[in-house]
Amino acid sequence: MAEVKSDALAGRRSQFLAIATLLANAYLFAFGLDGGISTLDEALKGLWQIGALSAIREAVAIAVLFAAVPMLLLLVFVPHLPKRVFLPPLVFVLWAGLGAPPFAFRQGTPLASFLLCASQLAVFLFATALVKRRTGRWHLAVSDLPVKTHLLRRVLLAVVATLAIVLVALPLLGAALLAATVERQTDGYIRFTARGIEAGETVLEKEGRTVRLVGMIHIGERAFYENLFAGIPPRALVLVEGVSDEQGRLKGEFSYRRLARALGLEEQVEVQSAWMSGGAAGQAVQAGQAGKMASAAAAPVPSGGQRPVIMRADVDVSDLSDPTISFLREVGAIYGSHSLLEAFRRLDAMSKRFSEKDLSTVYADLIDRRNAALIAVFDREAQGHDVIVIPWGAEHMPGIEKALRERGYEVRSRRVLDAVRYASLF
Repeated sequence: MAEVKSDALAGRRSQFLAIATLLANAYLFAFGLDGGISTLDEALKGLWQIGALSAIREAVAIAVLFAAVPMLLLLVFVPHLPKRVFLPPLVFVLWAGLGAPPFAFRQGTPLASFLLCASQLAVFLFATALVKRRTGRWHLAVSDLPVKTHLLRRVLLAVVATLAIVLVALPLLGAALLAATVERQTDGYIRFTARGIEAGETVLEKEGRTVRLVGMIHIGERAFYENLFAGIPPRALVLVEGVSDEQGRLKGEFSYRRLARALGLEEQVEVQSAWMSGGAAGQAVQAGQAGKMASAAAAPVPSGGQRPVIMRADVDVSDLSDPTISFLREVGAIYGSHSLLEAFRRLDAMSKRFSEKDLSTVYADLIDRRNAALIAVFDREAQGHDVIVIPWGAEHMPGIEKALRERGYEVRSRRVLDAVRYASLF
């Protein structure tokens, strides 16, 4: 296939090819403008707290993001355009538009945001340098494009290749975005690595008292739960989560068991319940009226003959708002679905029934209100114990850690625990 460059060919180029070249140049320029404005905006915010460029930056960024799909189609149907020039900016825009996984949870810090914007500017400079090297100018002209033969075959191959890449890339990017979102919402108490999913543990201390915060996931490997519970020292106070339903308002079982079995994993509540009731009958600890706690179960008797003191430090369903109770019923139905298709249908129907206001109420109930109940029990009971262990869902951990810091506790160490290895799923 011959590739010919000649200014004499410019007059014979189709009007379509000339328009395609103009649009490609415009997109590259807009991409660079977006990177330059964003980098300058982050610098002004970081150094002098000036946000004068934010509105312009947002408008340009939205335009570049929405133009990415037409630009991708342009590359597919106009094989004359150099893909090595235009693909890197497109990949960057799509990646950043999905939250820049797996680095999304680190965003929000001034340095991380600045580096991301500076990276976009670097991609633009790299692309324009390729154009300069190829043509001697900082933009493409229609005369710079090669003559291509067998255009129909090239386009068909490009369409097939693009579809194949999209079918593979979108699920991967979606998974990466989900992972980054979880890491950000849990402040790193849940981490996705090349080997599997890790749960974070933070040790805080104050005046000789130690508090261990363990970010839990509701389904994981049995060894994760068993090793965690086995490492709890005798006479430690363990404040466990678990919303009670004394009035039976949920009217059904809320369980992750079906999902756990499908993945070959264990449900946290089953392993935890076995640990709590594994020993001979022991003392019951009444948690008091604040939070409507149930009597605690006794942990297995360790070799020293003493047990940890286990106390449920959570709310009852009756303490939650009506939107939250409805939300929990529907989530329970999704987890109880008999097929993936049924689960998706229920999830789609559920998304249409709950407004943003409803979801804000649900979050406040399930995270903030339950954290407040836990901290109330902690304030009342912690004085009588040297070690307190709080194995709660990872999304609760940022708020719980913040509350403990406000009470004078200082972080002494952090570590990660293997919760799920990807190899165990296959």
